[in-house]
Amino acid sequence: MTYRLLLLNGSLRGTEGNSARLLQRAAESLPSTWLADELCLADYAGTVEALAERLQNADAFLIASGVYWGSWGSPLQRFLEVISSYELSRCFLGKPAGALISADSVGGLDVAQRLLGAFSLLGCVLPPLPCVVLSRTACAATAADPDANADVWQVEDLDIVVQNLLLARTFAELAWSTWPVRKLPRIEGNYPTHGALGAGLDKFG
Repeated sequence: MTYRLLLLNGSLRGTEGNSARLLQRAAESLPSTWLADELCLADYAGTVEALAERLQNADAFLIASGVYWGSWGSPLQRFLEVISSYELSRCFLGKPAGALISADSVGGLDVAQRLLGAFSLLGCVLPPLPCVVLSRTACAATAADPDANADVWQVEDLDIVVQNLLLARTFAELAWSTWPVRKLPRIEGNYPTHGALGAGLDKFG
């Protein structure tokens, strides 16, 4: 049996940034029974239906982004907006999710917690220790004095996040209960990388 870990790159820098490099590092720790499916949202040019199929075929998610003005990257925000109509569907329900956040100095943990909260509401489950936050300043401090910064996240901690995601895969096999949600109309056709989204929500005024 082969399983798929979807590596969801939500960075502004796409395949050239820290998120891509760190996701590749995470993929290297997968056992032979798991395949890495890398999806760079900044470069995605397929259909919404094809994207939903990749989500449905995934057994777990590792979502990566940098920190931009206190939040995740705009490609990831657009993804959440487009894919909202698949909330609590087979794309997400019961599947474990983890987060990998890179930052210059501060704000990464807040972004990771909010991001995992969003995926939880989509229907994902969170295993123990589901995130790693790597900052330039923390890495520099650790390099200067490794003993004094032993509890600061390191690249090697990605292995723990990946291992827990793989162990939590069995959650997807449970018969989860869900509350009723208002089903938004699904966006069809080419993935809308820009422009207004008609989400079918009520208008005010």
